[in-house]
Amino acid sequence: MADRRHRAARRRPRPGRGGVPELELRLSAGRPGEPDDVPVDGGREPGVSLRIAYLLESTELCGGVKVSIAQAEALSRRGHAVAIVSPQPRPDWIPMGRARFEHAAFAESAELARADVRVATFWTTVAPALAGSRGPVFHLCQGYEGDFTFYSHVKGAIEEAYSAPTRKLTVSETLAELLSGKGFGPATNVGQAFDHDGFFPAASRPPSDPPVVLVVGPWEADVKGIAIALGGLALWRRRGGRFRVRRISTLPMSDAEKATAVVDEYHHRLSPERMPFAYRASDAFIGPSRREEGFGLPVVEALASGLPCLLSDTAGHREIAGDTARYFPEGDPNGLADALPSLTTAEARETARRKGPATASRFDTASVAKEMERVFLDAVGTAPHRG
Repeated sequence: MADRRHRAARRRPRPGRGGVPELELRLSAGRPGEPDDVPVDGGREPGVSLRIAYLLESTELCGGVKVSIAQAEALSRRGHAVAIVSPQPRPDWIPMGRARFEHAAFAESAELARADVRVATFWTTVAPALAGSRGPVFHLCQGYEGDFTFYSHVKGAIEEAYSAPTRKLTVSETLAELLSGKGFGPATNVGQAFDHDGFFPAASRPPSDPPVVLVVGPWEADVKGIAIALGGLALWRRRGGRFRVRRISTLPMSDAEKATAVVDEYHHRLSPERMPFAYRASDAFIGPSRREEGFGLPVVEALASGLPCLLSDTAGHREIAGDTARYFPEGDPNGLADALPSLTTAEARETARRKGPATASRFDTASVAKEMERVFLDAVGTAPHRG
């Protein structure tokens, strides 16, 4: 959710250098035989049903909102009455089949008033989640915003929110340890929700000539490290490297990014159901996130798609990818440029196709929902009745 602060500045999409509208159309249009909807989970065993309400500050397209909705849908499929409450309208970029959506101010929400469990999904939603609650309140943490530079002016308010009497849930063990180390624990790692449908390696083919390198995330969110990735790619190009850069972001291309003159294709607000095609149409993936990033969901998507991955060497990336990926020193464009040639070899491609999907399979929405159900039931003092 690191890019939320910049949403108000969205403008009409602009192509990057050498924009390719025909490819954008190809990536954005439906294809025969490809699923448009994503099944989330099977039913749960007979047990106690809870009323669960998620508080979303924003419904704009971003990974944090996508994960929250995936959790809500999966918990609904397990037999719970789950609602998503937001002061913003229902999102039109992601299907919602089971969870209810309430467009309302938090203070006026009927769903929050009757919820057994409330889930704050961003630091600004902690206070309204606690206000008038009749049951346990959880804080779903997908990254510690207090370490993001563009939130430095409200760091005190963020620390206050994390110090509030909520039960912390995280999407990784690295983040759980970070919060505990800062005195905001204990935190329970429930894992990252990831729906594998649509994400699989492309049919075996020779690499593109030149190879296409994919970089995902908004330039404006410094924790994503996009400037570092483009800096390293520029160095490699000056050293004679041949490649094309494919960029995907939830925000329009900024003047600062255009000035780098590195990007060959730029795709703005590509819908989630089209993302798998963007991965399969690429030859390699760079994940340059800084250590402050809570969880790099595009890394899992790239692994599941069988792409060779070059990642910044952070604890979070090591937890996700292990020895399946290659690494460069965090924040170091020169180190990235040095490592790039190894990313496009035949060996790297074969290893990624063989190991990537298995590594990504450790992340599963159904397992996350089952763990969250256990944590919620423990918190309300109710054990599920097993038949």
